[in-house]
Amino acid sequence: RLFWFIAAVALIALPMTAGEWHTGSANLCTDCHTMHFSQSHKWASGDPIGTVPDKNGDWLGTTGPNHFLLKAPANDLCLSCHDGQTFAPDVLMANTNAASVTFGREAGALNDIVAAEGYEAWMGHTLDSTSQPPGKENYNGADPYPAGTALECTNCHTQHGVAGVYRNIGPRNSAHQPTYVISTTNDNTKDVWVNIASGYVANSGDPATFSPYYDASNVTFNRNDATDINGKKTSNKIDTQCSVCHGVFHGGQGDSGIGGVPEDAMGGAEFLRHPTSQEILNTGGHGTSNINRFKAAVVKVKVYADDRVDYADATPGCVTSHKAHGNKNPFGLVFQSRTATGSSEEGDPGTEVAPAGAPGYQKGYRALCGQCHGQGS
Repeated sequence: RLFWFIAAVALIALPMTAGEWHTGSANLCTDCHTMHFSQSHKWASGDPIGTVPDKNGDWLGTTGPNHFLLKAPANDLCLSCHDGQTFAPDVLMANTNAASVTFGREAGALNDIVAAEGYEAWMGHTLDSTSQPPGKENYNGADPYPAGTALECTNCHTQHGVAGVYRNIGPRNSAHQPTYVISTTNDNTKDVWVNIASGYVANSGDPATFSPYYDASNVTFNRNDATDINGKKTSNKIDTQCSVCHGVFHGGQGDSGIGGVPEDAMGGAEFLRHPTSQEILNTGGHGTSNINRFKAAVVKVKVYADDRVDYADATPGCVTSHKAHGNKNPFGLVFQSRTATGSSEEGDPGTEVAPAGAPGYQKGYRALCGQCHGQGS
């Protein structure tokens, strides 16, 4: 789900790696907090204090005082820097910094309860929504999202950051926190590989510098099988985070809600729901996936794999089909044709044709399923 940052990007670039921008000395407390919600002039002069957020944190919100001494309500504070600004990643709806990414933002685009054309509430995660998550189940016996809860950035991210954790994904529990490496060389012990130079420096305030970290074309996911803290199979801690709210949809063969055991006489697993973990793409036949078909795709959807030549260990996961934040497609799905040469945050359905009488987006479903499945394609 995704990433976000609750504070303004600091003025001075510091040698912190991406994902750690809210830790240590990367930001000042006053970027986000105000002691008394009373400030009439700037820190260094008698000029009136502004209400427009900037990368110096020298501003004050228009409503307050707020909980936790925040300059603005939580989501508003996050979006004051992460929507429509060029000095920080844009995570809400259209990307202000779009020119600096190739295949769009890896996490895609959040929407909010104020409907906007092209980014309606059914196209991904909706900030301030009180709707219950689909596939919700109690996690370790606790309700992860009580009725009436409004979706906030901090449901998926840790506001102050966690050193070494991808996208500041939280909460502060190692079972939920995906690790990452920034390098032109992969480290498959990490959950995420961001394939850019290891000398990358955060807090630049320049999209040309920070956007490659978010560019979908630079992000891949390793396979690290484990059992999550709700006793289900997982192959990447990105999925473990998703399972906190969407647990019924999460797991691998044999897990509750997923099924697939025993296999049928032809060797295929009769799943109840599509697996998200530890299910290797098949060699073909039996109504299942086809690894050779996937390998031949010009542009591939994301899978969890250490082998990116033969994809012999590749397994689908949540990010295979969905953008963590969402996009302009139903449910944040990625409609990517296997024969298309390009992609975007929505994917590229290519020359797929919708069935007669079906809505146009149906061709996108065909393209997505056709990445791994040959039936009907």
